[in-house]
Order: sequence, then structure tokens, then C-alpha cells
Amino acid sequence: MRLLGSAAARARRLLRRIRLEWLLLDDSVYAPSPPRACSPSDVARWNTEWLDYLGREWSHQLAPHTEWPLRPELPDRALDLLDLELRPAWPLHLYCPRESLLGRRVMELGCGCGSIGKLLGRYVDHYLGTDYSTLALQVARLVSPANCTYVHVADQAALGRFHGTIDTVVSRHFWIHQNLQLARWNLEFLELFVAPGGRLYADFFWPDPDKEQFIVRSPDEALSERWPSAMFQYEPRHLHAWIAGRPFRLISEEISIPMQRRYVVLERLAV
Repeated sequence: MRLLGSAAARARRLLRRIRLEWLLLDDSVYAPSPPRACSPSDVARWNTEWLDYLGREWSHQLAPHTEWPLRPELPDRALDLLDLELRPAWPLHLYCPRESLLGRRVMELGCGCGSIGKLLGRYVDHYLGTDYSTLALQVARLVSPANCTYVHVADQAALGRFHGTIDTVVSRHFWIHQNLQLARWNLEFLELFVAPGGRLYADFFWPDPDKEQFIVRSPDEALSERWPSAMFQYEPRHLHAWIAGRPFRLISEEISIPMQRRYVVLERLAV
């Protein structure tokens, strides 16, 4: 029975792969702009995506920070923060240690509607959220505490005062959707903000071989217009290409098969 079940699973995966390959035949390339040069088409694309997310996740996304009344102690290890619950059945799913959050100046690129900011506000000194979507940023401002600031990635005048002030950059479900070109643009953007010695915590995709996947691509491939949620699987060589020429050094990485992530920590160098 186990052999039959294994064969059936392989057959399902094969059929699914054939279907996905057929769907991708008419796939078109999405050519984004760097964050600081975010175009109106980028804004429209991500506003449309967030309208779709809100249609499915409105009860979570629109809930204000006051609906998460708990303030549990932060764990010392970054991996332990993944399961921290600020409300029953709502784990934080964030990879970052206590020392990089408590009382720190924290930033997030790709903050969306403020799901992380409204929770981290009770721990950090200040939180800065940035995104391509003007719609998501407006929602984030409505649901977050007063020590959270949300600014569009292209608003250089408003962002200038934060340059060189950030201790910690966090992310959740963000770098998994970046190809290498966009990941390098994002890192170049973030280096403006991170102070020397500051840390950047990134979450790259690393698949569980026993699970069926959606669309997984190499970071060398282009972004997809049709599949904005495609995953990019980063190998060590991609990580080195990601930081090449940038003022960061790779200080640690950790793979979590249950979370399907390769977690990476960078440190900002003094230049």
C-alpha cells in the first residue's frame, strides 16, 4: 500500500508539473522598477494585489493593534520567534532574535498593511514600514500604534531623515518572491537606512522535498507578470551574488524545512 501511495503521489506531481508548464507557455515577463524609482504601473500592480488580499484576509489585515493585547517575552534565538503568539493561534512567523528588536529602530521593506509593524510596535523603539502599494500603506497607518511610521518607497523627501538610523531590517514572506535583480535593487535601497553594525534578516525560499510546490524558479530568471507569488529558490551562490559589491557581510544562515525557508543574516559594514 505504501508503494502504491508513493507511485500515486509521484503521478500527481508529474501531472501538476505538466499543467504548470502548459500554463507558463503564455507567461509574460514583469519588469519592475527599483524602489526609489517606483513607477505608477508598479503602484497599480501592488494596489491590485492588495485589494485581492484584503478580499480574502480583511479580518486580519484590518484588525487594529489593540486586538493583539498580549506582550509575551521575546525569545533569545531567532528561530524561536517564529512560533511566538501575540494572540492565540496567531504565531508571529518572524525570524529575528530578541536583541535585534527590543528597544531598536526597526525597518521593513514590503510591509503591506502593517501586519508586522502593528505587532512589533509594542517592543521596538520605532518601526519604519515601506512598500510599493499606496493602498496597503494607508491601511497600515490606520491599524498601527503611534511609534510606527509608513512611507512609500519612492517618497525620498520623507525617507531621507531615516537614512543611517536603522538598527534592524526584518521581513516575512518577502524575499521568497524576489529574483536576483530585484533582490539586489532592494538591498541597495536598504543600505541607505541601515547604520554600521546593523543587521538585516532575510527569508529566502527553501522547499520541503516532501511537499508539492506552486511555481519555483531560479533567482536568475525574470519575474512573472502572471504569477507574482512565484517562489525563487536561493542557493549559496545566489546569496554571494546578492551581496556582491554591497556594504554587507553574511554572518549566518539557517534552514527551516517546516517553514520552507533559508534564513539569512547580514551585517552592515562601515564604509
